[in-house]
Amino acid sequence: MKKTLEKRINRFLSLLIIVVLLPLLVTILFQQMQLSALLAGNQGIQGEGTAGCGENAEVEQTVLGIVAREISVDSPKQAILAQSVIARTNLYAARETQTAEPKALALEDMKTLWGEEFDEVYGKLEEEVAQTKGQVLTWKGDYIYAAYHAVSAGETRNMKELYADSNMPYLQKISCPRDTASEGYIAVSYWDENDFFPEESTEEQRRAEVIARDEAGYVLSVQIGDKTYTGDEFRSQYNLDSSCFSISVGDGRVRVVTKGIGHGFGLSQYTAAKMAEEGKSYEEILNFFYPGTKLAQVTESE
Repeated sequence: MKKTLEKRINRFLSLLIIVVLLPLLVTILFQQMQLSALLAGNQGIQGEGTAGCGENAEVEQTVLGIVAREISVDSPKQAILAQSVIARTNLYAARETQTAEPKALALEDMKTLWGEEFDEVYGKLEEEVAQTKGQVLTWKGDYIYAAYHAVSAGETRNMKELYADSNMPYLQKISCPRDTASEGYIAVSYWDENDFFPEESTEEQRRAEVIARDEAGYVLSVQIGDKTYTGDEFRSQYNLDSSCFSISVGDGRVRVVTKGIGHGFGLSQYTAAKMAEEGKSYEEILNFFYPGTKLAQVTESE
């Protein structure tokens, strides 16, 4: 009788232990599976939208850092919302193609940049980025190249003129006359002629001439001495504000005058800000600079 009672008590205790510990064991096992997936790079929610990329908190946090680096937080709200969509589009496109992602400010960089106003500014920017959560620009179901620059030379550039076989019809020549009034629109640089040209150059070789421009006025090719460069190569080599420039040689100096700031493709941030001040929405701004594109939503799968 005593042994029977002991067996029943042991059986009851065993059952009680199983009932109590089983949920805990299941939870631990599930957490281990999640950790393994994260370490293997498989963690994340797959998007049902545009191109099947995941949409999660990490993405939005990264977008915030990109926006903080790409545009002034003092810009009009709708311009910041437009830049948020641009940043997210370029981030997803980079991850899809496994190319370099847009650079983002780290949290510590933001604290240094904004100082005592960090909490206020961060909260404002976080709220604004969240208003476009998951929104990206697409062309025929693919992420676009959401090019942007600070100030155009008065018109944005047509990508077709630089790369004839490019499939970016949304990067067109767009008139931006207000850009001509922006600060820094015109910049003048000088070099000593002896520093600019090779030392052994003859007087005949010491010449500089723009060979071709696109319809927006940006230089496609320029001849320096006996060498020919693209406008963008020349801009990069001499650290110019823009590849829309004129060049002249005289009085022992080389003079280069640039118009605009940046490469000139896609959205002009200066005109976007002016449009926002006039009451245009970020959707209208994006449609103006990227005609024919679609504002799509990358959604979280169940």
